[in-house]
Amino acid sequence: MKKLIAPLLVLSLNFCYSQALPDFDEIRLVTPDDFKEAESTVKQAADYMLSTPFDKNDLNRVKSLQFLIKWMSGTPDYSFTLDVVVDKIIKGSDDMLGLYMACMTKFCFENKESSKDDDVVRVGSVKFLLEYCENESNTIKMTKQLRKLSEANKKGELEKELMKMGG
Repeated sequence: MKKLIAPLLVLSLNFCYSQALPDFDEIRLVTPDDFKEAESTVKQAADYMLSTPFDKNDLNRVKSLQFLIKWMSGTPDYSFTLDVVVDKIIKGSDDMLGLYMACMTKFCFENKESSKDDDVVRVGSVKFLLEYCENESNTIKMTKQLRKLSEANKKGELEKELMKMGG
């Protein structure tokens, strides 16, 4: 029994530590170097949003999103475009917009070579958004449009469906 408790304790401590977020208010975002230095924290904020169930009242989620928006608005190294397709997907939902912004950030960090291509970023970000929304434990309600995109993605036709939407 003791052999089982030690690994479980390590795993639970590891999980708690991985969910600990920095004090975003303490992170300076003024110079280009500040934005570059903050990238690991930005990644942590996006990862938090995309690895925890959606809860509008989660203060860590709110602070993560506020920090993401501040960073996305000022970083000289990346450009983030919200277009008509994204507008159709989120349908005025601030909650969905926040998730999409986290998806865009995650996609750009994981695919730096493609991060300047708006079409590639859109497709990759929508795939991340669908993955999050399809996970029922994340408690986010999928809109009709997202369900349609989910079906297209399963058929390997996501890009085609996004093009139909105007992208």
